Parts: sequence; C-alpha cells; structure tokens
Amino acid sequence: MPNIKISDLSVDYKTSYGNIHALENIELELKDGESVGIAGESACGKSTLGLTIIKMLQGGKIISGKILFNGKSILDMSESEFDGTLRWKEISMIFQGAMNSLDPVFTIKQQFDEILKQHDCEDKSDKIIDDVIHSVNLDHSVLEKYPHELSGGMKQRIVIAMA
Repeated sequence: MPNIKISDLSVDYKTSYGNIHALENIELELKDGESVGIAGESACGKSTLGLTIIKMLQGGKIISGKILFNGKSILDMSESEFDGTLRWKEISMIFQGAMNSLDPVFTIKQQFDEILKQHDCEDKSDKIIDDVIHSVNLDHSVLEKYPHELSGGMKQRIVIAMA
C-alpha cells in the first residue's frame, strides 16, 4: 500500500477571466522510502500540488480527487487534526527559495532547536539533530555556523534536514 496516493486531483483558481485549471486529474503514488521531485515550467501547478497536499492552498478550489496518507483521507481531516498529526511531522514541503528561510542571526543549531521546541521534541533534540545532519551528509560542525558561513548546497541540505 502506498504511503501517499493521489487520485484524480483537480484544482481550479477563479479569476475575472473565468476559471483557471491549475491541476487536472493528477495521479501519484509514493511508497515508504520513496521521494519525488516535481519539475515543470513556471506556473504549471507545482506549488499548487504541494500546497494542496499539505492543506495550505489559498485562493484555489479542489474540484475533484482524493489524497490518502496511509489509507486515510487528508482532505477529510480537520485543520487541527492535520496540524497535530501530519503537517511538518509526517508530510513536509520544501518551498522554492527555502534557503532564504534560514535566519542570519542564529546558528544552525539554534534554528533546529527552535523547530524541535515547537514540536515538543526538546528532550531528544540532540539525537534528532545528529540523525538528520548525518542523513544529508553534513558534518556536525555546521551546527555552530551561521547561514552566511555555509555554501548554497550546504544551506539547501540544512533546509531539507529541517523539513
């Protein structure tokens, strides 16, 4: 069974010129351990798809379709249930330009600590941070650095680890 299954997903945006079909009949399955990168031309619906999956779509309307996560409908979940159980815990999105989200006045470790504090994981933060830093092939020393001290690729991997 796939962890995430998207079936017949269609999203429209209403404009003064009529409806714009941003997504039409999207089908996608991801199993445990798989990942996907969405590529395409500007304004082809990449962000709309991601925002729909994480229930952060604004201005658009889901016309049809299902999004299942471990067999449960994401679209039928309340915001509070989705926020409390899935968003940023089980399902994440790395936004375009995400490297700009790193705060220049805090070290990388301070930024990880803040994220884990918001998710009530402070008691095991060192282990979590070590694991995710290792998973993106970065040296532990990056934690004491500020974003401007890292290369673009390192910042990108930090943001992936934070997601």
